[in-house]
Amino acid sequence: MTDDLLGKAKRYRWYIFWILALGYVLVYFHRLCPAVVAVEMMKDLNTTGALTGFLGAAYFYPYAAMQLPAGLLSDSWGPRNTITLFFIVAFIGSVILGLAPSVSLAIVGRTLVGLGVAMLFVPTMKILAEWFHIKEFATMTGILMALGGVGSLFAATPLVWVSNWIGWRQSFILVGIITVVLAILVYLIVRDRPASMG
Repeated sequence: MTDDLLGKAKRYRWYIFWILALGYVLVYFHRLCPAVVAVEMMKDLNTTGALTGFLGAAYFYPYAAMQLPAGLLSDSWGPRNTITLFFIVAFIGSVILGLAPSVSLAIVGRTLVGLGVAMLFVPTMKILAEWFHIKEFATMTGILMALGGVGSLFAATPLVWVSNWIGWRQSFILVGIITVVLAILVYLIVRDRPASMG
C-alpha cells in the first residue's frame, strides 16, 4: 500500500469506527429502553409488571444465543453485510414493538430486536482488527465499550422526555428508524478491510 493510500486508510478508519460506535450505543439503548417506559407500556397493553421481565427475556436470550452465529456469519457473509442485515431485523422488531396491540406481539418485536442487535459486537471486533494496528486494538475496544454507557444514559432521562412528548409507541418506532438509518450508513460507508476501500 502506497503512502497516499495508507494515509487515506488511516483517515477513513475513523469514519468506520464512529459509525460502528454509534451502533454500539444503539445496542445499549435498545437493551434498556423498555424498562424506562414500562409503566406506560403496562397501562397501554393492560398487563402487569411481569411485562418487563418477559420483554427482558425476549431480548437477552436471543442476544446471547446469537453470539456464536455472529462469528460464523461474519466469516461467511462478511461483517459489514452481517451488521446491515441484522440491524434491519432490529428495525422491524422495534417497529413491531411500537405498533403491538398485545403483549404477545410486543414479545415478538422484542425478540427480533434482540436477534438484530446481537450481530453488532463480534462483527465490529473483526472490522476493527482489520483497520487498526494490534497495538491500537485494545484501546479502540475500550473506547467502544465505554461508549455503550452513553446508550444506557440516553435510555434514561432523554427517552423519558421523548416518550412524554410523542408517546412510548412512537418512541420505539423512532428508535427503529434510527436503527435502519444506521444500517444504511454501515452498508454505504463501512468496509470489512482496507483492501475493500476502493
